[in-house]
Amino acid sequence: MQPYFHLDKLFTCLVILLGSSFILSGADSDDREILNLSLEEAREHALGHSYTIRQARKDLNIAESQIWETTAAGLPQINASVGYNYYLDIPTSLVPAEFFGGEPGEFEEIQFGTEHNITAAASVEQLIFDGQYIVGLRASRIYRDLAGQTLERSGLEIKNAVTETYFLALMAEKNLDIVKQNLLNMEAQLEETRALLKEGFTDPINVDQLQLTVSNLKNRISSLKRQEELTKNLLKFQLGLEVEEHIRLTDELDDLHKDLLNDMSFLAPFAPEQHIAYRMMHSQEDMSQMVLRREQSAYLPSLSASFTRQEMAMRDKFNFFDGDQSWFPSTYFAVNLSIPIFSSGLRASRVEQARLDLEKARISREEVLQSLNLQMQEAMADFSTARDQYDNQKENLELAKRIFDRTTIMYQEGMATSLELTQANDQLITTQANYYHALFEVLNARNNIEKALGR
Repeated sequence: MQPYFHLDKLFTCLVILLGSSFILSGADSDDREILNLSLEEAREHALGHSYTIRQARKDLNIAESQIWETTAAGLPQINASVGYNYYLDIPTSLVPAEFFGGEPGEFEEIQFGTEHNITAAASVEQLIFDGQYIVGLRASRIYRDLAGQTLERSGLEIKNAVTETYFLALMAEKNLDIVKQNLLNMEAQLEETRALLKEGFTDPINVDQLQLTVSNLKNRISSLKRQEELTKNLLKFQLGLEVEEHIRLTDELDDLHKDLLNDMSFLAPFAPEQHIAYRMMHSQEDMSQMVLRREQSAYLPSLSASFTRQEMAMRDKFNFFDGDQSWFPSTYFAVNLSIPIFSSGLRASRVEQARLDLEKARISREEVLQSLNLQMQEAMADFSTARDQYDNQKENLELAKRIFDRTTIMYQEGMATSLELTQANDQLITTQANYYHALFEVLNARNNIEKALGR
């Protein structure tokens, strides 16, 4: 399979991911300003506007709000309430009649209370000690750190994804330029061959052969244009741009190859403990540790205090704003000590589950550590393989150019057929595509090393 058909896989993914609206929006339907983007500019734009990053920032904001939510639970809570009751029928109570001089065993019906009653109260509550609150406060900060690490990881992932798509888009452009240039060459040969046919110096089959080649090249250009459009639409999606936006990629594959490979910082010793994936697993372990401590703190007592001031007014008429009428106060201070004694094994079961979850988190952290080392080894091996393939394809490209140039001269001198010229042209196109595909693989392998390094 020829390398430029590597983008066919991308075509399928884009149809699923972006939908048909992305496919049909490539025409210049408006006069929007073209956004010029270098690779670094594309990365920075994605860090500020991609959908993934924007969502991760919101998650971080939520985590920061939850810290204050947890903190506020242990701070003074002040509440006020006002209640009004109007009794259409005042409650009736039965009182032994003998209290009022009646016969024993008989009861008198007496109504206690007033039709209008208002109760106004204000209270202050303060948590003095609660082990679960203290642990929850620490856990909320770990959760905030984890949300920050998630944002960091999302930034790294989107930068790597944008880098790969940027390379793919450049390769799509380059493949299109290669075929366009070959089309111009073959059209020129076709015109020369037609002129020779008019003079009777060549056979009509040569014209037909070249005409078929030109037609195939035009069809290939149409296909490559669609692939280029889809690749750029994917890049727009990753950058958080609307599909109607017009972008121009200002970097070149060869320049990126030269610049990126001049930076050999990836050869420094690998420190997996600094990788974002490992740090996140460490935070997950800390969170599991907090869950265990929270369950253990359920064995501890909790202490709280409250102060309440309440005033009541009872009237036969709605005259609560009359200053001459009395209000009846009630004030009290309360201390509440809650001591857990026996839960039939409920707390012990929860502690055991939390302890097992903590052990799982530690195993996962060790697994990630080994996985990161393996990923780094694979990334370095892929980079070496890609470099070897690139060197090989670079030599093949020189050979293909020489073969094509020599075949063209031989065809013009009548020493080669149009079929041989077509074959040499196809071979050159394929080799050129192979060369840029190999260059893309080198750049992508370098990008994968950055990903393995967590940078």
